Amino acid sequence: MLGLLLLITSLSVQSDETTPWPFEGLEGVSGTFTSETKGSSGDTLRSSGRFSSLKPDHYLWDIQTPDSQMLVVNPTGFWQIDRDLDVVILRDVPSSTQLPLAKIWLSESELTAFANEVAEGSMEAISAFELRVVSPTLLEMRLADPLGRDTRFQLTIESTVTPTHEEFDVQVPPDVDFFDERSVKPTSNAEALK
Repeated sequence: MLGLLLLITSLSVQSDETTPWPFEGLEGVSGTFTSETKGSSGDTLRSSGRFSSLKPDHYLWDIQTPDSQMLVVNPTGFWQIDRDLDVVILRDVPSSTQLPLAKIWLSESELTAFANEVAEGSMEAISAFELRVVSPTLLEMRLADPLGRDTRFQLTIESTVTPTHEEFDVQVPPDVDFFDERSVKPTSNAEALK
């Protein structure tokens, strides 16, 4: 799932002409996801959970099965909260080009421009990315990477109510191991977690 948020993507978009882009005009969205990743050796990993996004730079990917971890992008950084291991890691905020989930906010013309850019070979970490509107409440995404892994996601939109900024705040519990791996760290602890 970390790959969903971090890998640079190539993109092609397919949708029925009669099906409108479900995120057009919205500021936020949330729902559930399922994913299936097939490795080059034929092994398959399935996961499920929930996702949420607040345009333009807040993302939450909460993996509930088979393990329990949450990935959050907010202005402070990119948070990885592993509930099974009691570990929280804070990294630099990735650019929107590194966030496949950010592609849901692109307009049709921006998606076309991005697809052209990808076709020219400017994206190298993922060999394929497709985004297809199945219905106004269901999207399918497919990622393929150079290691031969193929991941398919189904994103079910359950709410178009704009999430609050607070929903993307991360509180680090006192009993977990916390690692701040940002390249530029704030000068005080109070600034570190703003």
